[in-house]
Amino acid sequence: MVLKDMYIIYWLINERKTKTYVGFTNDLDERIKYHKSGKVRTTEDFGKFTHYVLEEVKSLEEAIKMEKYWKSCAGRKKLKILFDKLVKK
Repeated sequence: MVLKDMYIIYWLINERKTKTYVGFTNDLDERIKYHKSGKVRTTEDFGKFTHYVLEEVKSLEEAIKMEKYWKSCAGRKKLKILFDKLVKK
């Protein structure tokens, strides 16, 4: 994995739109490949999915903080609004 200067907080939604996942990485392409390989326990049964970039941050500490936010009640409420907009497309 090539280290990069920025960290990406990303959101996965499975094809059936029944499951979501939030994570962070400094190499999005490699991380998405890893999810698709079925080797990530929390997404191994997702099947096909779409990924979205929620935000980019400059440090590991900030990435951890923002991932926790997006997984919190307040973050999930915002994701629900985004999800509803995406489903209506």
